[in-house]
Amino acid sequence: MPPTDTQQRLHELATLNALAQALNRTTDLRETLDAALAHIVALLGLTTGWIFLKGDGESYTLAARHNLPPAITYPGSAWEDACECQKQCQAGKLAKALNLVSCARLRAAVGDKRGLTQHASLPLRSGDEVLGLLNVATTQWGRIAPADLHLFSAAGHILGTAIARARLYAQAKVRRVQEQRALLSLSQDLLMSESLESALQRLARAGARLLEADACAFVEADELAGRAVLRAAYGWHLPADVVWPVLLDAASPHLWYLPERAVDLATETLSELPPLLAHQGFHGHLGLAVELGGGAPVGTLMVSTHVPRQFLDDEAQLLGILANLLVQTLERARLHHEAHARQKLEQELELAREIQASFLPNCCPVVPGYQIESYYQAARQVGGDFYDFIALPPAPGQPAPSDGARPTSVVFRGGTRLAAPEMPDLSAAQRLGVVIADVTDKGVPAALFMALSRTLLRATASDGRPPVEVLERANQLILADSRSGLFVTCFYAVLETRTGVVTFANGGHNYPLHWDAATGEVRPLRAQGIVLGIVPDPRFEQRSFTLGPGDVLLLYTDGVTESMDAARELFGDERLVALLRANHQRSPEAIINAVLAAVNAFAEGQSQADDITMVVLKRTAP
Repeated sequence: MPPTDTQQRLHELATLNALAQALNRTTDLRETLDAALAHIVALLGLTTGWIFLKGDGESYTLAARHNLPPAITYPGSAWEDACECQKQCQAGKLAKALNLVSCARLRAAVGDKRGLTQHASLPLRSGDEVLGLLNVATTQWGRIAPADLHLFSAAGHILGTAIARARLYAQAKVRRVQEQRALLSLSQDLLMSESLESALQRLARAGARLLEADACAFVEADELAGRAVLRAAYGWHLPADVVWPVLLDAASPHLWYLPERAVDLATETLSELPPLLAHQGFHGHLGLAVELGGGAPVGTLMVSTHVPRQFLDDEAQLLGILANLLVQTLERARLHHEAHARQKLEQELELAREIQASFLPNCCPVVPGYQIESYYQAARQVGGDFYDFIALPPAPGQPAPSDGARPTSVVFRGGTRLAAPEMPDLSAAQRLGVVIADVTDKGVPAALFMALSRTLLRATASDGRPPVEVLERANQLILADSRSGLFVTCFYAVLETRTGVVTFANGGHNYPLHWDAATGEVRPLRAQGIVLGIVPDPRFEQRSFTLGPGDVLLLYTDGVTESMDAARELFGDERLVALLRANHQRSPEAIINAVLAAVNAFAEGQSQADDITMVVLKRTAP
């Protein structure tokens, strides 16, 4: 029984649906053509077909073929020249739904043609544009039924749409590759740029080119000044003598009233445009808020056109990539600025360290009958600890050194240097002042306060006054000259080099340790006193003892005893006493090295938290 019209219609729809689904499964042009051709040939009950795609001008290229007879196998001479269907298509003669063309290729071919002599030709179109030709071959007497004719025409329309879609997809892929290449090149350019301003201008030019817009700009929100400034712009009409950055809107730092997208910016914005922006005459607008990693807004990146334009989602995504590059550029500039500032600060701190080092003795004095060694290591580039050796005039009743015992240079271990005019030769000096002190802070503030304290202490002690008077006078001067709120601990002792008598006073400093060779004991040198720089009239206790042969005096700051291990346990006074007891027979240098080794082993790699200073005196002869 022949099918009814309804059945025939359902069959046609099912057939066309199957073709459409087959074409929708691929976006590759070659796969699209091969799948469609095989489907259409089978649909019409034929065996052979081919598709030409139109190129530039009047050229056609064989793009797909299905089950060609041996006589016209491709490639071969049969395909070298244009055929009649191409000429008729160029002349606009293939306007009917069915165009039967006698095939010149089959007519001239020699060999097995499978009885094929002509083909039905259908132009493949997308709108009014001819994309190519669809040919299905038949015998001399072959005809296409009216129902199949409708299917053939409909299939041609579906195939034309699929070809246009595949071409658009291919173009999109090419454009995406071009965009990626352009973005990579832009990223490299921004990375190599030495100037932030030139990098921003380069990004604005690239943004306009990639989004095919007339203009691109970055508007920065100046939070501190409460205004919006134009940091970079391409395609804007600006005065020739413009000075960057350009004030855009003094009223709003964020330009929050600008829409994200607009076909006509002036009419779609929520508020009146700033005069400079309104003067540009932009209609199409796409803007994106630029935010740093923590979400802090820094401005707006926008592209604009002079004609109305609706920007698409993929264009907004591309602008988002440009915004990310912009953020990276700003962050890189900020890090570079911080690195430069840090380098400059480190250079200044290194200079400060050298200046501070010049305040400390460059080596220890040589005093007959004594060995003296010192050590200083700041926790940072500069610190608040200091020590000093001061040549003092003879005490009242003591004979002054003879002129023959007063050489023109001060003798230090390791060499000589010219003496200061007020400083006698320490090798002939009868009295030696020894200072160790610790400012209650670290870093630059402590270093500045250390310089002040050291200068005042030296100036106060240089006339030979007793230790108590030195600390009292130094405290008065520090209170008068300093407004920083810092204070300093200080231990000051005067050594009578001929007798070994040590007279000392303590301004809140760690008690020095005295190894007494006669008793074999270590005792702290206790004396009451408060730190310098707090109260106007402090009270200090002055005490004395005799440093006998073999005795050792260890002066130190709390950077030694307050060193901590990973469990935050302090090194403590008891460990230091044990170290001195175990190493008293060694040289002062060896004693210091033993203390440092013990402290480092105790800290177990923990960073040094405070300045470490030590002075060791050992009497070697009566």
